[in-house]
Amino acid sequence: MRSKKQVHQDFTQSTQKLLSALNEFPEDHFQSSGPNGGWSAAEIAEHIIKSEAGLVKFFGEDAESTERDPEQKIELMKEKMLNFQQKFSAPSQVEPNDGPKDRQQLIDKLQDIRQRIAGMIEIEDLTKLLTVFGHPGFGTLTRVEWLYFNIYHAERHVEQVEDLKKHLVS
Repeated sequence: MRSKKQVHQDFTQSTQKLLSALNEFPEDHFQSSGPNGGWSAAEIAEHIIKSEAGLVKFFGEDAESTERDPEQKIELMKEKMLNFQQKFSAPSQVEPNDGPKDRQQLIDKLQDIRQRIAGMIEIEDLTKLLTVFGHPGFGTLTRVEWLYFNIYHAERHVEQVEDLKKHLVS
């Protein structure tokens, strides 16, 4: 089992990469989709906010002990989420809304959510199963698995943001 210190470090590093990618994205292209469609950097940021805001809500909820390895699903999640050839559809509740978005508000909100989650790493038992909410693709996850899902999910979207930047700023 990874130490809380290691989990916190990995989550903090993920947060820094995500916020850097969004902060360094040219503001005049922040609302622009790529040449083949897809989400803009603004929509990607909103999607991550919607996805991770749910975790903030239920991370401190009652959780159950499990007989299985609390990190059992982490490698599978890493393999699937970091396979950039594989496409996923977001559940409707975490899809971005139409319309313009304020870049700084999105970045600030994402930073706030990430700080709140990072703070919970220290106080919650990461080995417990969160039964309040299951992941649509991976089922019921432990707190540590949710954290690593968010890390790999963010990494996947950082890759998208970087690709989008290459296509839009040439």
